[in-house]
Order: sequence, then C-alpha cells, then structure tokens
Amino acid sequence: MGVLFMETKLLRTFLVVAQNKSFSKGAEILNYAQSSISDQIRKLENQLDTKLFERLGHDVYLTKDGETLLFYAKKILNLCEEAQNTISSSSSIIKGKLTIAMTESLCVFKYPKLFRDYRSLYPHVDLKIKIGHCYEFPNWIRKNMIDVAFSLNKPSNHPDIIEKALCDEPLTLIVNKNHPFTKEKYLVPSDLINENFILTQRGSHYRTLFEQYLGIHGVMAKSTLEFESIAAIKQLVKSGFGLSFLPRVTVKEELANKELFEVLMEDKTFSIPNNITYHKDKWISPPINALFNLVDKSTQ
Repeated sequence: MGVLFMETKLLRTFLVVAQNKSFSKGAEILNYAQSSISDQIRKLENQLDTKLFERLGHDVYLTKDGETLLFYAKKILNLCEEAQNTISSSSSIIKGKLTIAMTESLCVFKYPKLFRDYRSLYPHVDLKIKIGHCYEFPNWIRKNMIDVAFSLNKPSNHPDIIEKALCDEPLTLIVNKNHPFTKEKYLVPSDLINENFILTQRGSHYRTLFEQYLGIHGVMAKSTLEFESIAAIKQLVKSGFGLSFLPRVTVKEELANKELFEVLMEDKTFSIPNNITYHKDKWISPPINALFNLVDKSTQ
C-alpha cells in the first residue's frame, strides 16, 4: 500500500506541475516546498528512467515522454478517484468530496437554500464552494480543480465541457429612489448618455452584454466605476453615485423594499443563461449525482 500511495502522490505532483507549466506554481497549489516538488519529479524520472521536463530559464516544457505520461497520469488518477468513490458509495450513505465553482451573485443571492438543503441531506459529503469569474471556470474544470460550476454566460462551446441550461436569469438596470428615471415608464438608449455607471469588473458576461447594447446604439457612458463586490455596487447606487446593471435576483430584496428601483428599456429586456457545467469525461460520483437531482427538483 505504501508503494501504491507514493506512486499516486508522484503522479499527482507531476500532473499539477505539467498542467501549470511551473514547479513554483505546483508547489503553491499542493502546499509543498519547491525543493520537495523537484525531489518528487526527480524520483519519478528515475523510476521511469527518462526525462519528463525540459527547463529553459524560468519556463518548463514537457518532453515527448512527459506528454505520454501526462495522458496516462490523468487516466490513472481519475480511475483511482472513481475506485475510491465507488467503494465509499457502496453503503447507502452518500459521502465523498464535492467542489463547486460559482459567481458571487449566484452563491450569495441565488443558491443559499440549495446548499443548505444539500448539507442537511448529505452531511457526510465534504462540500467546498469556490468563488470566481465565469471565464475562469472552463480552465478550472479542465484542470480538475473543481467538479462542477454554476455560471451566468452564453454557451461557450468548449468541446470537452458539458453545459446544461437551468434557466434564463433576468438582468435589470437599477437606480436609487431619488433618480428622475423612477418617474419614467420606459427609457430609450439616448437617455443613458449622460449617466454614471457602477458596473462589475470587465470579464463579467452580463456587463459585456450591456456594453454591447450601449455600443449598438452609440451610447458612451459618462464615467464607469468598477467593483467586484455586488454589495458595494448596490450601496453606491443607493447613495446616488450612478446606475448599475445586475442580475435581478441580486437586488430582489432592495426592489421589494423600494430601496432601489428598476428602470425598463423601451426596446429591450435582458436575460442571461444560468448553466451548470462539468467535464465531459467527469465521473458522476454519488455526491455530484445528488447535487444534480437536487438542482432538478429546485428548478421544476
């Protein structure tokens, strides 16, 4: 068992270094000293009697044998995980690990009840939620850093990623209660020319959608403030710093309490697909399957 464990450990280290093309990044991800990473790779090279990496300055490249091992290392480690999870699921208790990625807007405002229910139903699952941006998720999925992702974006058409649409998430333009737009039934694009906008950072798919709409109509924002935090954006809008464009679910409470007001465009309503995504070769373990079943029930 000791030899098997060590071999698996070496392969995992090799895989992380190969995927990140960096010994230092591999050490950071695996929480090892860089010297330990180098020793493990050296040991693996000695066992296989070949060179796996070529180092040119600070850059690291796989050799031909390294590329061959990468192919098999992925398969071996996936099979090890599948075997472990299959054995773990042989009882009626669902247990194992589940790592989910999602945006702040979905985690905080859309799915808290879903994850409370999941924890309550499956207390033996080690559930981790990783907050990030939608554009990061395909890379995280390909590197097996996460099991599944919930995202707000149009289909990316990555050949190795499965995307399942859950629903269309409404998007809305919001102002504070004292803004003149609250008296208007509808706006036209030219109404927005002299407005200040407070938006999420570049890379956000719904920001891109809104900026494309403004661009089509020749509207240039007077000024734009950028924030990662939706809570900060909402507070600034309340304080009269400008308008924002957010998923409606993130401002549902403020709209109901009349702290913020929704303004409608005469020619357009906005929405964006809410998707669940995962790798096409991902083994659907009992914890993942339990999540899928819970999501299906919640969207019915």
